[in-house]
Amino acid sequence: MGNKSSKGYDVELKHCPPNPIKKHVCIIGGGSSALILMKELLSLGHTVECFERLPRIGGVYVKSYQNTILTTSSLLTAWSHYSDGLESNPKFWTAEEYIDYLDAFAKKFDLLRHIHFLHDVKTIRKCPESGKWLVTVKGGYGCKNIERCDDIPAEPDAPCVTKAFDAICVCAGTNNYSSLPKFPGQDRFKGEIVHSENYRKPEVYAGKRVLVVGAGESGSDITNEISKFASKTAIAIRGLHGHLIPRIQGNGRVTDLNTNRCRYSNPFIFGDAIGYVNQIAKKFVANFLDDKDLKNVLKKISDLNMHQKTSAFSKTGCKNEGFVTAMVTRGTELHRDSFELFENKVVFADGSEFECDAIVACTGFRNVFPFFDEYHPEIAYAGMNPRTHFKQSIYIEYPTEVAFFGFARPAFGSVPPTVEMQSRLFSLVLNGELELPSKETMRYIASEDQKNWETRFGYDAKRVKGLVDFQLYCDGIAKTIGVFPPLSKLFLEKPHLWWKIMFGPFTMHQYRLVGPYADPKRAEEVYNRQPLGDFLESAITASFLVTAKVLSFLGFERFTPNDF
Repeated sequence: MGNKSSKGYDVELKHCPPNPIKKHVCIIGGGSSALILMKELLSLGHTVECFERLPRIGGVYVKSYQNTILTTSSLLTAWSHYSDGLESNPKFWTAEEYIDYLDAFAKKFDLLRHIHFLHDVKTIRKCPESGKWLVTVKGGYGCKNIERCDDIPAEPDAPCVTKAFDAICVCAGTNNYSSLPKFPGQDRFKGEIVHSENYRKPEVYAGKRVLVVGAGESGSDITNEISKFASKTAIAIRGLHGHLIPRIQGNGRVTDLNTNRCRYSNPFIFGDAIGYVNQIAKKFVANFLDDKDLKNVLKKISDLNMHQKTSAFSKTGCKNEGFVTAMVTRGTELHRDSFELFENKVVFADGSEFECDAIVACTGFRNVFPFFDEYHPEIAYAGMNPRTHFKQSIYIEYPTEVAFFGFARPAFGSVPPTVEMQSRLFSLVLNGELELPSKETMRYIASEDQKNWETRFGYDAKRVKGLVDFQLYCDGIAKTIGVFPPLSKLFLEKPHLWWKIMFGPFTMHQYRLVGPYADPKRAEEVYNRQPLGDFLESAITASFLVTAKVLSFLGFERFTPNDF
């Protein structure tokens, strides 16, 4: 059935000849997840129709605030089948630059003609007679006050249309329905409270005293932006913030060059020790920087991480240094307590106070699927918790017909590449080339995977339902579909490529070297352009990895590396 281990449950599926009968697939949402899924399905001969409420592709990045910058670099965000050719000089894309990448991808693979823009999916029901999925959609959705779109009036009289499909793929994203709690004392607070969904630019807070609630990646960036204009800022979090990683290192290189196979091949038991040693090393190196502010920011990041004893192995990440920069350079306050609101101030549980004119709540979003509510509330309910799906994607009750994409959330790493792996898995299943195990077996695997992620990430995994380890999750799908890179063979026959895979950024090109629809020539070309991670961090993680290998060889199974 598979192999259970401390890193999850690995199962390799049976390969079969392709089914000559092709399917017609409904795709809900027009963001990055929909695009890579369409590309995979169309390449196998299936037909697709995509329904998007916005007038353009891009999903959340069309709606996000003005100065949005991605938290993973161009290397980790790009897909294996489309490159900007600039791997040797990676950067962090702005929202506009990422949408440009998506536009170019869509044009290259001729995807736009399959998308119905300004269309809202109203209901979905399975026809008991035909077995088809009947999807009712309405055009003329309209667009108003969206950051990167012109206003388009809605057409309330636009007719509803029902279409039949063989499969339903939900790519609606996780940022559509905001979660805004009611804070204690909110009724007497005289200031403004907005969710980050409605935040656009920091200038509107000029001269105000602003509290940002939540230290996720948006909260961190927004705090930094507002602190440049507000008279005073504070950020409030519940206990521990995410493990902090700056976008750019002191040497000017993107930090996620060090999100590599060498680091995450280490056993979980070494994770926090690796994190602690790396923080000490980074703090030491920061002392030699000429930029005083950058030096103090990087040292403060190390202090905060070491204070809460977290690492990238066991804590969700905050992959930007925004709120720390605001603390160090502009005096932003950090509060780790619950609070109560009064007329013009916030009182924290430790007795400290912050006079406040406005609150920006970066309190996340809910997974909601209203198009399933009327006829299939059980699917809507299951969609709220990706852990119940096979590999957090395939809905087990209809495993060849319904799947969710983009709801697995790597603690470190990037969502679009994980969706590429999910798309490859589902496309091969839909094409008849992979035979899924029984529903009972898939439920068992999903349960074991859930236990693993909750053991690894603790409270964070229960709060962020789709939280996964980037490498272990992608490796698991790679083994399932038979595309895991042959590391031992590469070490012997192509050591330069092996070195790039182990010590360069963790990209999906490694899963194009062997197996179904491999493209090794292209993969190797991209690896030749990719830079390696930093020597010091690589040396630290490699020393732990070699130690783990020796200990496991001596019989200490707890120290067994992940696929090394």
